[in-house]
Amino acid sequence: MAEVFAAGSIEEVVAFLAGHRGVSLPIAGGTDVMVDKRNGRVHPEWLVDLTSLEALAGIEFREGGKVVRIGSMTRIRSLELDPVLGRRAAALVEAARLLGSVQIRTMATVGGNLCHGTPSAEMPPPLLVHDADCEVAGPSGRRVMPLVDLFAGPGRTVLEPDELLVALELRLPDSGVGSCYLRQTVRWSMDLAGVGVAAAVEVDGSTVTKARVALGAVAPVPLLVAEAANALVGTELDAGAAAEAGRRAAAACSPITDARGTESYRRQVVAVLVERAARIAWLRATGSWPAGVPAPANGVLPSEVR
Repeated sequence: MAEVFAAGSIEEVVAFLAGHRGVSLPIAGGTDVMVDKRNGRVHPEWLVDLTSLEALAGIEFREGGKVVRIGSMTRIRSLELDPVLGRRAAALVEAARLLGSVQIRTMATVGGNLCHGTPSAEMPPPLLVHDADCEVAGPSGRRVMPLVDLFAGPGRTVLEPDELLVALELRLPDSGVGSCYLRQTVRWSMDLAGVGVAAAVEVDGSTVTKARVALGAVAPVPLLVAEAANALVGTELDAGAAAEAGRRAAAACSPITDARGTESYRRQVVAVLVERAARIAWLRATGSWPAGVPAPANGVLPSEVR
């Protein structure tokens, strides 16, 4: 039976983790930790309760809205319901609304979803395409690193046992940007992603000037696929460019065969979803997507925007 340490500050958390290296584990929403503990995957002597740390929660827009800071204790439900993120970081909101049930989303946190290190987690792909950085607190102070560098393998991150993910920062251009998150699952409700895809593009007029493509559930860690993004830059995201991005993404991933699909099937799904997500992101960036309309989870377009 683990003991519980109720932290009063970030500094207290770091000090306690440093003094109990290897036997203590931070707990936020508990939607992963308690299941892992019950199933014997983790054996902490101490659970470090973060729920009272208001400094770790919340969504804050800075620099005139060009940067958004998301605390690691921010609930997934808060992302899902944020109207500004819905307009300017649609991929993140779409991923949030697909995660588990309303009950899970009300408890689960952004930091927990990332630090659990699950390859099929919903949050990494949309955060990656929005160029997120991590702020990490440890005994030596705080450091910032790109989110893409956080993941070390299934169930593992590069964080030391006495380090804590504090916040994420995303860059959101004023205009001419669009993003989208799509996924394939065996069941549409309450299931992990078999394939998760996020795409984001910036445009000048209708021409793509920047792009990012990220994948989940098809490699040991979430992937940023530069080759796929490069296929979109300089185009007006015609069918050929979108299809080429899909082919490159499918070639870059390394899926496994399991209950959610075979390796070859997942590669095919990656190609299709990258093509669809990129197209929807471009439609949003150019103002051609209906305002306030979320993308269908599998990316099949409504007739009015085909």
